[in-house]
Amino acid sequence: MRLQAEVVIRRAPDDVAAFLGDIRNIPLWDRGVAGVRAAPDALPDVGFGFETLGHPGSAGGSEDGRMAYEVTAVGPEGATVRLTSTTGNARYFRDAAWHFRLDPVPEGTRVTCAAEFTMRLRYLFLAPVLYLMRRAIRDDLERLRQALERA
Repeated sequence: MRLQAEVVIRRAPDDVAAFLGDIRNIPLWDRGVAGVRAAPDALPDVGFGFETLGHPGSAGGSEDGRMAYEVTAVGPEGATVRLTSTTGNARYFRDAAWHFRLDPVPEGTRVTCAAEFTMRLRYLFLAPVLYLMRRAIRDDLERLRQALERA
């Protein structure tokens, strides 16, 4: 399944890339993330791993809502982040990746986020629910736009 959304941010592509490349900013725009963890000296490049933590009181709380990711591609036009955890909400997916593409436009930068995932067979019945939640990507990108344009 592939879900995609885009937003135009009134900032230069380098500014947007720098903001997205700093994982400490994820809680500012991803409504499902309360915090992040990574090795303090690691650089966010290919092979970089990090974890996101859910909000306390959410399904499973912050530790049970933990998801692990690895950066699998970085380039001048964007990056790809792949889900590496298999517990918590990650148990529903056989494979999942988020592709961020940054394109310069006269107004600033068009950010396109495409989430591609394959459900585990036993959870395939959830696919229609996830499809109905495609608006969530657009909502997170709108939060990203607001965070960057406020800065």
